[in-house]
Amino acid sequence: MATFLPLGPWFVLLSFAAFVVINGAIWLARRHKAATSGSRRAKLTAEIAFLRREAAKLNTPSTYARCAKYQRLANAKDKDLADLNAGPGVSGTADRLLVLGRAVKTLVLCAVTLAVWEAPVARVMPRAVVAPLGRLLAFPHGAELAGFGGVAVAPWLLLLDLATEALARAAFPSAPPGTACGPAALDPAAVERLMKEVDAMGRSRSQQQLAQPATL
Repeated sequence: MATFLPLGPWFVLLSFAAFVVINGAIWLARRHKAATSGSRRAKLTAEIAFLRREAAKLNTPSTYARCAKYQRLANAKDKDLADLNAGPGVSGTADRLLVLGRAVKTLVLCAVTLAVWEAPVARVMPRAVVAPLGRLLAFPHGAELAGFGGVAVAPWLLLLDLATEALARAAFPSAPPGTACGPAALDPAAVERLMKEVDAMGRSRSQQQLAQPATL
């Protein structure tokens, strides 16, 4: 057993730092994606509620045309909200970072496992600290390394991945879910923008109706 020597503290420190960076980047990208989607979802919900409320106020014979404009815009935003809930069709920056981070982590795991498969990466002393789990920590070289107190690369990488991901979640906790946004949540600038969208949708509808006879 004296021939089995751990790789030393440098491997432990470097592997820990690498997984902190990789898992930290993956978690931040996931957190940013969730926050962006939640903000967009709350905004659409507030806009739809406002448009439905205004349409209900204008649901009279004299103002029915404007009521229909509000209803059409609310229906369009309903579709946008459904598409958002179903998942984005086009990948954003956060999605690309997630794919890149997972690919890098997979490559690192494979490269490190192949490079140091035969040698222990660390040594636990005294062995009594992990006596019930000695063979698991030395998997798949349990018979050779358990008595030596060695830790094989496979369980080390698994523990490292779980520990650094937990550290990233603790250091950068998810933002608490926002409260439901009602019509009053819209600021004046957002209301003015919605009014412009309503007018633009009305003009577009009128142009389409005027162009129809010319195409017959």
